Amino acid sequence: MPQQTIERELKMGVWPGFVLPDLRGALNGAVPVGPIESRLEAVYFDTTGLRLLRRGVTLRFRRGEDPDDVWTAKLPDRAAVGLARREISVPGGSTSMPVFLEDLVRGWALGAPLVPVARLRTLRQRTTLAHRDGKALAVVDDDEVSIVQRSRVAARFRELELELVDGSSPKLLNRLAERMRSAGAQPVDQMPKLVRALGPAALAPWDLEAPTLGSRLTAAEAIRAALIAAATSLVDHLAAVVLDEDLEGVHRARVGVRRLRSDLKTAGPLLDAKAVRPLRRELAWILGELGEVRDLDVLLVQLRADVESLDVADRGGAQAVLAKGTEDRAAAYERLRSNLRSQRCAALLEETARLATDPPLKSKAASRPAKDVLPLLVREPLREMRRERRKQGEAPDEQALHRLRISVKRLRYATELSVPAVGKKARRAAAALAEVQDVLGEHNDACVAEERLRSLGERTEGAGAWAAGLLGGLQLARGAEYRERLPSVWDKAAAPKRWRWLD
Repeated sequence: MPQQTIERELKMGVWPGFVLPDLRGALNGAVPVGPIESRLEAVYFDTTGLRLLRRGVTLRFRRGEDPDDVWTAKLPDRAAVGLARREISVPGGSTSMPVFLEDLVRGWALGAPLVPVARLRTLRQRTTLAHRDGKALAVVDDDEVSIVQRSRVAARFRELELELVDGSSPKLLNRLAERMRSAGAQPVDQMPKLVRALGPAALAPWDLEAPTLGSRLTAAEAIRAALIAAATSLVDHLAAVVLDEDLEGVHRARVGVRRLRSDLKTAGPLLDAKAVRPLRRELAWILGELGEVRDLDVLLVQLRADVESLDVADRGGAQAVLAKGTEDRAAAYERLRSNLRSQRCAALLEETARLATDPPLKSKAASRPAKDVLPLLVREPLREMRRERRKQGEAPDEQALHRLRISVKRLRYATELSVPAVGKKARRAAAALAEVQDVLGEHNDACVAEERLRSLGERTEGAGAWAAGLLGGLQLARGAEYRERLPSVWDKAAAPKRWRWLD
């Protein structure tokens, strides 16, 4: 199993003749132990364009630390003092990168293969500060680092790394740093060794760096910013999909895909359709793969709650249904993981980054002010939503409400696209649409769950089939409840005054 920690560290610069100060009493009476010398060798992997590092991610193989050779991925996460970065380690040899870690960083690589980009050799003197009972509070690593290129030492530098042990108060890091400053150590940019080794290329902006938007925003700038934001939401959450610790990971990755497809469609009049169409098709593919897992996640959360509401005599059968659903989720998740590591997905990520950062704009209108152009792009989705609602009559069926949900979602995303140019009127309209989308989404979840329970009931016997029917009945009741709530939120969102800013 991968080992995970939150790394809280501070780097300080020192000169070759620097002598570590006496650390007795530096931290709540802690006793220094050491120094203990070790020789480390680390090989860092990245894309040839350093995409991981430019996003604040590192992946390395290190030899020389107890108890085993280890692969480590550090994920980006800023903290108030120094760096607080989630660190995930997997034991293994140098000849084969763990598939789990390769999957973990795949999104940030944007489809590019990983290759060795740097080799660092470190002579480390480690001093541990520990309570008298032996419990460690912090470690001080005095590192002399050699950057090796083509089997030759290209450069050397020396630095201190002050790192807290999990559970130690962040205040201790400041106190320890002050003791080092009194001995002559200097604060430095909290720059990883790898960045110092690779130089300016490592400091370049990431491919999907969010652009800075000025007050005179053009339609092209607004569209590009929206596409980059959606693409970033997708690739940033692929790591959460792989970790599979939080159900929101799959959901957020899926939202990124949906928004990206919607924004490409909304901006269609300004884009080269031939250039955009293949990506929208591939996004639909990965959306389906994510959606299968997400639907089962939603179902299982609801079923676990509903099982508790059944009579005790029916819970055994319900647990059998839940077990079948859990098996389905595991199978769907494995298919998703397999597809994420496919060449098809790699090509999708590469094309997503390329198109988001350089949209194929074809219309002269793209260079006009966003406030004049973007509202025009909202009018068609609004007409489509109103037309869909009119067709439904007084008693729409499930398919009709599903189509309405898609129309509402598209209009909401189109409206949000115009918010940077239009302001609060568009923001309020989008918020009202979000309420409609939530109600329709809950209704859709209930319908999907009811259909799945039919299938699960057919695959279980006796008490399981009966329990599936009971649970399906709860979903039908839930769907009816949300159907009743629709008119009130619809009237609020669809009111003509809500959309006067489009006139």
